[in-house]
Amino acid sequence: MTALTVVELDRARRDPVVFADVVLGETLWDHQVAVVRSEARYRVLNAGRRAGKTRVFGVLALWLMFTRPGSKVLMISASDTAVKRSHAEIAAMARASIGADDVEDDGVHLLTLDNGSQLQSVPASMKAARSAEADLLIVDEAGFVDQDLWEAAEPVVMAKAGSRVLIASTPWRGPGHFFHDLWREGMEDPSADVEAWHWPSTISPLVDTEFLERRRARMAPDYFDREYLALFTDEAGAFFSIADLEAATADYEMTPPSEALVNGFREHQVGGGIDWGRARDQNVVVLVGVLEDLGLNADGRWRLFVPWIDARYRWEYTDFIDELCNVANCYDVVAFASETNGVGDYPTTDLADRLWQVHHSTTQVARVHTDVRRKETGFGMIKRLLQSDRLVLPNHPELLKELRALEFETTEAGNTRITVPERSGHDDVAMGLLQAVSCVYPSQLRDEPDPVRPQGVDVVETPRGVLVPRQPLPRTAWGVGVPKGSGEGSGW
Repeated sequence: MTALTVVELDRARRDPVVFADVVLGETLWDHQVAVVRSEARYRVLNAGRRAGKTRVFGVLALWLMFTRPGSKVLMISASDTAVKRSHAEIAAMARASIGADDVEDDGVHLLTLDNGSQLQSVPASMKAARSAEADLLIVDEAGFVDQDLWEAAEPVVMAKAGSRVLIASTPWRGPGHFFHDLWREGMEDPSADVEAWHWPSTISPLVDTEFLERRRARMAPDYFDREYLALFTDEAGAFFSIADLEAATADYEMTPPSEALVNGFREHQVGGGIDWGRARDQNVVVLVGVLEDLGLNADGRWRLFVPWIDARYRWEYTDFIDELCNVANCYDVVAFASETNGVGDYPTTDLADRLWQVHHSTTQVARVHTDVRRKETGFGMIKRLLQSDRLVLPNHPELLKELRALEFETTEAGNTRITVPERSGHDDVAMGLLQAVSCVYPSQLRDEPDPVRPQGVDVVETPRGVLVPRQPLPRTAWGVGVPKGSGEGSGW
């Protein structure tokens, strides 16, 4: 940190805006200043993409940590990806200015200053809620954080005198959810308790408005309004309604491949979907299997679920293929459905060769051509599975947003055509799910009523009442196999 005069240091300790400027070297924009200087106990941001919320997180967290030795900031988010990204940005701000020790241990990111103050960043979970005592609680992607988790965390945090809460998200969910309701309260009746702000992406001085207009022209209107204008919207033109997606979502923990082995053996059967990314896209693998509910649901209905998603930008094909081989060595992957049109032809061949020649794996790599008809068939099947209560989704913001972004139109012939909006990097996970679901044959699956419910199982629940183990695993089922449809125009 550059040496400060006594006067500068005193001003920085008293005013977070001055602290941001003279200590962090982060001059705040006008809309950020209003939030940082607010003294409301709850500050709620309904923010579009690139509106500057992470900088506000960092300034408020580091200012508190710098000025109050031994203070604790807890940042939780609905996704591990968002936690890593936000924590990395804040840690970079700290290292460049005030110095900090930054470590990661078992998914928990911990930033510590010399004065004993700490920032702990974790994915949202009941474990995080139970340990939520903090001087400042930051809830990122709050629209995707489960209401029950918030209700568990809020009393613990607010019991600490002088504690503050900063909540931010793009619009998701609606009345009855804490993010929507607190934001509405703060907008309509701001008080010393709750203040709120609306930040469309255009509020940022760095956003190119002409670029945004070009994106608007080729995006689903609902998606653009939510992600960039930060508007709670209706469902006109949306293929998947929020109600359908929320009703099928449970806040369960996905199982990394390293934790899927049982005594060194692959016992959890799945189908895999691969989406190969171009320069600006993600490489994605999504697994789908039949839920082993341990007899928790007396109806005994078979249900599909997603035990694992891995999606990363700038993931070299060689490293991605290594990870796919690792997945196949830990899960019993019957087949990968791998897209070969676009950039996927060569890496699909390379993956098949590596699995067979190096790992002697029985996993099949099925080459599939993804066109309009395959998308219509695949997303149509996902919709039927959701509406018939046969598919449980993880609380994975990127997946839910991408499914929500799909739009449909009726052709002159009276058919329904599903369109994946033409945008870079925002349909990759949804396409991975489509490919994975193509490996499942519902007609071969059978319900297995089991009235015996195990005792002491930690469970979560969908809004429809489906009980799911907190860390569920797939069971072996005859209905998982080589994906349906492969050639151009074949659909399924």
